Amino acid sequence: MSESMDGKSVTAMRTPESEIARRLERWIARAATELGWKATDRARRQERMLASLAGSGPRAEKLAVELERLAGKLKPANAREARRLAGLVRIRGRAGTPAEPSEIVRALVEALAPALAFESATGFVYEREGGQLTPVFAAGSHVDLIPDIHFDSGAGFSSWVAKTRRPVLLSAFREDPIGVPVERPASFLSVPILVEDDLVAVLNFAHRRPGTFTVSDRDLVLLAGRIAGPGFVRAPWSPELTTRTA
Repeated sequence: MSESMDGKSVTAMRTPESEIARRLERWIARAATELGWKATDRARRQERMLASLAGSGPRAEKLAVELERLAGKLKPANAREARRLAGLVRIRGRAGTPAEPSEIVRALVEALAPALAFESATGFVYEREGGQLTPVFAAGSHVDLIPDIHFDSGAGFSSWVAKTRRPVLLSAFREDPIGVPVERPASFLSVPILVEDDLVAVLNFAHRRPGTFTVSDRDLVLLAGRIAGPGFVRAPWSPELTTRTA
């Protein structure tokens, strides 16, 4: 699918809910063949899953668990999509629950973890009054690049992403001698979380293995951010938020 120059794909024109439903229907069509579902069984399951998708709380969690269970029976491509859908369903199911910005960031990272192969992640919340990014959650070590370079919202690549409102995907930006263990990341993904054109947060992900993140991973995080974004607007800003390690 082609993209515009600002990095927004055609899927951004759909509502998050309709995009998840579209992906779920396409996945069911592929999974049904692999799992040997008959036409009537496929239709029944699709109707039930789409109905659960429209729900929240326990209904959404039940659907996410079912998708994860089915992922264990599928070949890698369909299994990966099932886990991605499970993460999106969880985020969708929690979208209406009031929460602090740090908890929204935590929920986003945790919901994406089974589908996104990262070793470390850091979530930042954008403080409008000061125009600065504040790290509020870290899974593993703190993740950012070019920390000595400053932009309007602070230092590092996350601040550049905040300034441009565009995601950054670096698939393999490090070369090391063969056989030498390296702790620095080789794959990096930084995604702005937007509500319309307003920045509310930035999520960074990293892995030491080159080629870990793909365009579909970037689009997954963008879609997850569109689902969760409005929650940041409704949530009260707490100046006491600090970075926490999972």
